[in-house]
Amino acid sequence: MAPAMDQSEQAALEREREAFWGLLAAQETKLYNFLLKASNYSAESADLYQEVVLRAWKYFPSFDRGRSFPAWIFAIAHNEIRSHFNRCRRERAVIPMAELAQEPAAIAVDPDVALVLEAARRLPDRQRVVFFLFYYNRFSVAEVAAACGLSQGNVKFILNRGREAVRLALEAGHEK
Repeated sequence: MAPAMDQSEQAALEREREAFWGLLAAQETKLYNFLLKASNYSAESADLYQEVVLRAWKYFPSFDRGRSFPAWIFAIAHNEIRSHFNRCRRERAVIPMAELAQEPAAIAVDPDVALVLEAARRLPDRQRVVFFLFYYNRFSVAEVAAACGLSQGNVKFILNRGREAVRLALEAGHEK
């Protein structure tokens, strides 16, 4: 049996808990929306969110308070999304027809914004994640690079590719 914690240890644990939940509260909506978009509006986004929060809580004692909490937690989210997609690829090589028929609810009222979001939703995994971190979550190139484990040059390259793909999709949509 573990020895009982003294009052100073309990107070330190309580301060740690309050610090974590305070920092998380400021990022909660952005983080959930990022996971929702990065997972293509999958029903599993809530599970991904829980996994990210659990992982962040587990490793919070090792978090360097001198660094950016949003970049740190979004790096955890990015890694969790990558793990999720890798698991999905292994678990099912074929997507069931019922899943293909499902369409998410309308994203935005403004038709132009809806067109851009729909085009961005169709980007490959990495481009979609970088695109939404940069444009939706308003991360800087440096923050996206830190969150995704990429160089800033690579982030700029991926953003250019993503912007070009969205532009082409929008042009193709206007020609119809």
